[in-house]
Amino acid sequence: MARPSEYSEEVAAEICERMIEGKGLLQICKDEDMPARGTVYRWLDGRPSFRDRYARAREAQMDYFAELIREIAFDESGDIVLQQVGNKTTAVANHAKVQRDRLKVDSLKWIASKLFGRQYGDKPTPAVEDNPKQLTVRWEVQRVITGVPRAEDDIAKPSEPARPQLTFQPTPLPADLSPEAWAAIARVSELIEQIAPSDETPEHVFGLIEGFLRSHFVAPSAQLADLAETAGN
Repeated sequence: MARPSEYSEEVAAEICERMIEGKGLLQICKDEDMPARGTVYRWLDGRPSFRDRYARAREAQMDYFAELIREIAFDESGDIVLQQVGNKTTAVANHAKVQRDRLKVDSLKWIASKLFGRQYGDKPTPAVEDNPKQLTVRWEVQRVITGVPRAEDDIAKPSEPARPQLTFQPTPLPADLSPEAWAAIARVSELIEQIAPSDETPEHVFGLIEGFLRSHFVAPSAQLADLAETAGN
């Protein structure tokens, strides 16, 4: 009897049914009434409906493996064997059977985690939709100089005041530092004298600090000035 080569709904359904029962494609295709593996892959490539059914059967196969793992792990038959030594019978652990069961469980776990990692992987991941929706978040920073009308529908109501807007109002610098601030500066100066090289003076180190601070804060201030000038124009 020749192997089927043309696509058949009956054969496709039989392949998926055997997969649900735990059989792999290699084992299925060994039967003479089943198509070759290459034929099955050709059907999968050209038949979207069969491809979807095959994928669902593969997921069901992983569920079968999960149940099989539980059965193997809880099957205690054969774990203990009787060993005859002379006239004495002793019960000993069947290490070969335990190791064989462990190999089966590890193999099934590896297959399930690789073929269906979304559910049985070490770090299960949520399902991805065919057309995932993308959410884009964008921030836009504006500096408001003067108040503006609340909305387009409010423009026709000039009698109502515009909503107050937040404005940038920096706090003025103090005329002099507080005693606590001067005491902190004195402590920093003493610390610099203790750890700075002998040829460096506290004034030089403070100058470096001032340069770093100015280079850090001058650029934002210049940007604010440009925004104010643009708004005024």
